[in-house]
Amino acid sequence: MDEAKRRIARVFTLFLLALTGSLHAADKPAICFAPGTPPEYAASITRQFSRAGHSLGLVQSFRTGARWTSTATDGGGLRQGEPITLTWSYVPDGTQIGGSAGEPAAPSNLHAWLDGLYGSQAVWHALFERVFRRWEALTGIHYVYEPNDDGAPLGLAGGVLGVRGDVRIGAHPIDGDFGILAYNFYPPGGDMVIDSGDRFFNDTSNDSLKFRNVLAHEHGHGLGLAHVCPIDRTKLMEPYLSTRFDGPQFDDRAGAQSLYGDPREDNDRLTAASLLGTLGAGDSLSVDALSIDGATDTDLFALTLPAGARLSVQVDPGVHLPYREGPQNANGSCSTSNLFDPRVRRDLGLELLDAAGRNIALADAAGVGQPEALSGVTVSAPGTYYLRVYSDDAGSALQAYALSVDVSGGAPPPASADLGLTLAD
Repeated sequence: MDEAKRRIARVFTLFLLALTGSLHAADKPAICFAPGTPPEYAASITRQFSRAGHSLGLVQSFRTGARWTSTATDGGGLRQGEPITLTWSYVPDGTQIGGSAGEPAAPSNLHAWLDGLYGSQAVWHALFERVFRRWEALTGIHYVYEPNDDGAPLGLAGGVLGVRGDVRIGAHPIDGDFGILAYNFYPPGGDMVIDSGDRFFNDTSNDSLKFRNVLAHEHGHGLGLAHVCPIDRTKLMEPYLSTRFDGPQFDDRAGAQSLYGDPREDNDRLTAASLLGTLGAGDSLSVDALSIDGATDTDLFALTLPAGARLSVQVDPGVHLPYREGPQNANGSCSTSNLFDPRVRRDLGLELLDAAGRNIALADAAGVGQPEALSGVTVSAPGTYYLRVYSDDAGSALQAYALSVDVSGGAPPPASADLGLTLAD
């Protein structure tokens, strides 16, 4: 059977599954298509999932949606904006994988396939690690590799510590070259299936950028993110894979932060404040990839200052310019996108607190989309101080921001002082 006939048969299989009700909610994955996939083929596959009751509503930067509410490590009761720990594992070769994208059910051959491409598991395992580490650097998610997997059928078994990961990864042939590259289930599943019969992955140039961006895209679905339009190769979660960039971009990052918080969560209390370290005369720092992610979120940062230090701080919501965004339609096409301005989602405020949490200085007058700044505030006593970033408006949308701190006056910090700073793009 030639490629065109195989694809027609696969679409017909999905249509029958939809009509008979055999395509259950847990069986409806999100699909990543290769660049150059014929639009009519991608649309036909996408329509079948829509008819089967699968929602293609956008879950992106500033809209809430499905997320992990329980994990093997954290237990249950996890809420919007709260950080989580996700474990992940590879299913053993031979693990049963159903045909959730219309392909024949077939066992996983992930290990044999990737060993053939890369020579050893150590090489390809490092690629997976990089993808998960990048998502971790941009969100409130901590990833732990689970070396065990009991081979339970993929898509049907949740994570259990020491038994299998929350997110399980397998591979088998799906639709041949190009077309569907991989698919992934939404929370509370999150399992990933890669097309091991696709020569698209044979190109390992640019440090296997094609492979890594497929993994990052599919795991975005596993976090609760759906496809976003337009297709202009600026966002990881567009329906077609792009290699114009490496990993999650701003829209992808903000979508995940709206579900799990930013990398410094959970810093909503003085006792859990994010540490900025010891700063003295001449020191400065900046931190990006921060956000207020809900109606009750507040971010606290602790820093140690010498007596007489003059502190200047700015919270800037304008670090990312407007761009076009919109949802994918149920028929697989892209909607008419609108200009989206990430700078004007919430009205931010900035406060300097002493060690007991008492107000020293406040900046909260600039208005939506404008930086708030404290300039030249002198602290009389040495010790720990706190910066509090918040929004007291009635909204619950995510507001991204960058924080910058400059210190003049006072004594310089010891030469061995650790600023404890982690920067993220």
